Amino acid sequence: MHPVITLTTDFGLNDPYVGIMKGVILNIAPDAQLVDLTHQIRPQNILQAALVVKTAHSYFPKGTVHVVVVDPGVGGVRRPIGIKNNGYWFVGPDNGVFTSVIDSQALCYELTAEKYFLKDVSTTFHGRDIFSPVAAWLAQGKTLRAFGHKIADPETLDWPLPKFDGKTISGEVIYVDHFGNLTTNIDAGLLEGVFEHPESLEVQLARKTLKGPVNSYSEAREGSPGVIINSWHALEIFYRENNAAEKLKVKIGTPVRVTQAR
Repeated sequence: MHPVITLTTDFGLNDPYVGIMKGVILNIAPDAQLVDLTHQIRPQNILQAALVVKTAHSYFPKGTVHVVVVDPGVGGVRRPIGIKNNGYWFVGPDNGVFTSVIDSQALCYELTAEKYFLKDVSTTFHGRDIFSPVAAWLAQGKTLRAFGHKIADPETLDWPLPKFDGKTISGEVIYVDHFGNLTTNIDAGLLEGVFEHPESLEVQLARKTLKGPVNSYSEAREGSPGVIINSWHALEIFYRENNAAEKLKVKIGTPVRVTQAR
C-alpha cells in the first residue's frame, strides 16, 4: 500500500504554495498518495484547523501522515513539531493545531534535524522547507527520533466547552462550513445525557428560537432554518437551501442556548 499524506492549510488554491509542498513530498516519497483535506481554513484560524484534525484524521488508514500548516507564528519562536498517536503521524507548527491528538499516549518531538529539511529554510514557508520533507521521510519509514528530541510541553488550545446549569446548555458556534451551516460545541452525547427528550428541544441563537432537531435537511421548510445533529455528532443550525451564517448574521463565537421544549 502506498503511504498516505494529507494536507490541511489556510493557503487557498489561488497561489502555488500547496502545489510546491506536493512537489517537495514527491521528490522524497514518489509513491505517496497525497490527499487535500482542505486548503480553505480561514487565514490564521488555528481553532478551525484543530477541529478539522479532530474530526477527520481517524477516517484515514493507520500510518497516515497528517500535515497541517496554519501557522501565523512561522519563523518566530513557535516550534516545528512531529507527533505520533494511535498509529497516526502529525506534522506542523506547535501552536495548538494538534490539541485533539495530544494526550498521555502521544509522542511529541520538536523537529530540529536540519539534514531532513530543505536547504536554506525560509522564515516564511516552513510548509515547504520543514513540514513537507519531514512528512515525506516519515512516509518513507523514518521514525520521529530521527528528526529531533522529545518534548513534554506541546502547545494546546483551550477548547470552548459548553456549560449546563441544570436546565440550559450554553454553548457557541465553533465552525462555519462552505454552505454556511453552523456547527456548535454541543454534541449529541451531551444532549442525550442531560435532556429527557433530546429529540424535542428549543435552540436559541441570534434572537431566534428553533425547534428540533430534525432527522434530515429536507425536513425543514424550504427557505427556513432548522436544527440537526450533523456528521460530527454535533448540534448544527442550518438554513434549508440557503446560508445560515449569512441569513442569521452569525459567526464563530455566537452564543447558543439549548433547553427542553415544553
